[in-house]
Amino acid sequence: MALQRLVTYVSSAAMIAAASLFGLSANAQAADARAADAQAAPRAGCSSIGGGKYNCHVWKTASTWWCTTTDQTDSCDGIPAGILRRGTSYFYCQIWGHDFRYGSYYNHYWARTDDDSGNKRVWLPVVWISGGVNDGPIPGLPFC
Repeated sequence: MALQRLVTYVSSAAMIAAASLFGLSANAQAADARAADAQAAPRAGCSSIGGGKYNCHVWKTASTWWCTTTDQTDSCDGIPAGILRRGTSYFYCQIWGHDFRYGSYYNHYWARTDDDSGNKRVWLPVVWISGGVNDGPIPGLPFC
């Protein structure tokens, strides 16, 4: 009986140790993945790549929009143009336009780009660009 309890105790301890090691390993892998993602693209706004273009990190694949622009983009017609995939993309400039909201994110600024669908001079709400704040411009991206 004592031997059976000892075997049960050792088996339980081994299972707990294995589970703890697996949990630590999974947490370490998750931390490594987060660190790699953080290094994959700049998160603090945009940086010039020359030729009037600026690289910015887009944190979520999103729709681009057709807009008629003069002094402001507030004449977007509500028709999506295409998509811009998550990752680093180039932009030309940003401008104050109509309000765009996604969950707790909101902004009046829109950034002009060429999207991944082949559309030129389309606009992306800056809520999708890393490095900004609600209702503020994206650092490092000039105004149109």
